[in-house]
Amino acid sequence: MTKTLLAAAALALALTTPAFAETYNYACQVDNTPPNNGVHTYSAKIDTKAKTITWRGKVYRNLKTSGDVDAGKFFEDCAKYCFMGTAPNFVLSIQTATQGYASLQLVGTKPREDGLLDEAECNLIRDK
Repeated sequence: MTKTLLAAAALALALTTPAFAETYNYACQVDNTPPNNGVHTYSAKIDTKAKTITWRGKVYRNLKTSGDVDAGKFFEDCAKYCFMGTAPNFVLSIQTATQGYASLQLVGTKPREDGLLDEAECNLIRDK
């Protein structure tokens, strides 16, 4: 009986406690991008509710964060907080540091397109 009451109480608490979900927007600078090989700025959007990262118009799903229980080995070297999303043949990671700085890396997992494909230095866009 006690186990049933505890389970019911835990379920009620889980159903009434709002989930913590946020959207983070970053301005990311990429060097040597075509067509003129200069520095360009692109947006990166992390949506923890939808569990996605959007980068250069492509959506990377299955968002994992360094706070997840099953975060895995990828997050061991994370300075502050890290995010990782996937798309077919790609893994996108964003590692945050302090004061809004983050680094972004896109890694290919497809044969002949494996390894680092894109990287950027990013700054958090803060609402005024």
